[in-house]
Amino acid sequence: MQKETFDVFCPTCNILVEAKVIARGFGEYRSDAVNPMDEVDSEYHGDHYSVALCRRCNGPFLVREALYGVPGEFETVTDEVVLYPVSGGPRIDGLPESIGRSVAQAHRSYAASSYDACALMCRRALEALCKTLSAKGRDLDRRLADLEASGRIDSRMIHWAHGVRLVGNEAAHDVDTAVTVEDARDILEFTEALLLYVFTLDTKFRSFEARRKGRAQPSATGVAQPNAAPNGGPATPSGSSGVTEGPPSVS
Repeated sequence: MQKETFDVFCPTCNILVEAKVIARGFGEYRSDAVNPMDEVDSEYHGDHYSVALCRRCNGPFLVREALYGVPGEFETVTDEVVLYPVSGGPRIDGLPESIGRSVAQAHRSYAASSYDACALMCRRALEALCKTLSAKGRDLDRRLADLEASGRIDSRMIHWAHGVRLVGNEAAHDVDTAVTVEDARDILEFTEALLLYVFTLDTKFRSFEARRKGRAQPSATGVAQPNAAPNGGPATPSGSSGVTEGPPSVS
């Protein structure tokens, strides 16, 4: 029986919501039969895909249901996975463990609606970033400025980092201010974007440049070019002394 709704976690609403199905698609069924003639009563597997909308914010979801059954007997869902939106943030290759722990705790805090804790963990991730990059300064503000001065992080990224720092400071010291769900979500995304730039994209670009440099050839044809003569004269063939010999003398 096809489902009309799914209970899913909405990252925008930050709660478990009911999402209404608005479209469906079906993958090819895969039979366990060895002989095609046996497919009519052999076990099979398949996938159903559903597009659903959050009833609170109309945010979209793509859900895959893995099916298992026997023709004419039964069919059941063995697994249900939300393919979109992807949970847990972007994959950040090369992220040090000390920073990764803070980011993971920020995600858990956000999912639990602990937005002050989320802001604190994002700020802590910046502290760990500065330590990893050996930034100098007696506080986070000066250490971030040192990263900008040394060229490790550009001015736009530093502006984002200071935004995270300020919200983290409010969460830690301003007892009359509560971090909102919107601010928590934004600084979590800014933190991840900053870390993605520092640890993944920069490394990928340097690998890209090295790969292109390794493919470069000395010349387009691979053939040594003739040596140019001084003062705009004619080119001298490679291996020639440049001296033109006259006809052999006759004794």
